[in-house]
Amino acid sequence: MSILQQALKPFTLKGFYLLTWGTALGANVWNTVSGLRAFRTLPRQTFGLLQSRLQPLYFGTSSALLSTLLVTHLYFHPGLLGAPGARPHWHEAEEGVQALLVVAALVPSLANWLVVGPAATKTMFERHRLERLEGKEYDAPAPSEPMAKLNRRFSALHGAASALNLLSGLALAGLGLAVSL
Repeated sequence: MSILQQALKPFTLKGFYLLTWGTALGANVWNTVSGLRAFRTLPRQTFGLLQSRLQPLYFGTSSALLSTLLVTHLYFHPGLLGAPGARPHWHEAEEGVQALLVVAALVPSLANWLVVGPAATKTMFERHRLERLEGKEYDAPAPSEPMAKLNRRFSALHGAASALNLLSGLALAGLGLAVSL
């Protein structure tokens, strides 16, 4: 047995599954903690620029990790795919519930990466541009109608992105509990 084979001997697909899950959950927690710290530390527009660069990377990485987790889970439990015409049974089996938790983490991550995040970033930069044109901050008293509209849109998108990320994190935490029981 070569040195490489000996080094990789303890590595298993189940270990890879747990490592992938832990990395996804850790990235979710770190994104939340570091985002709050950056928000409190950096000037607002600098923070926005930083987030516009980090969030696509975070959501893309999370989506890749969660997709890998789902494929690995289905590899371990091929019966979840069932036969054509068979009644879906994911909610009836422990491994099916675990797969649903992975899907519940993956879908919000994909939505943030492909739809909500880019829309929020675009709206944020439109708001920055309007601030420069009007010569006042977005939260100045009596904002212009275009600024008020951008503020409402950004608030809705940011709230949706935050809720989706929270849902993904809760699903990952739930998966950890489900796997450990």
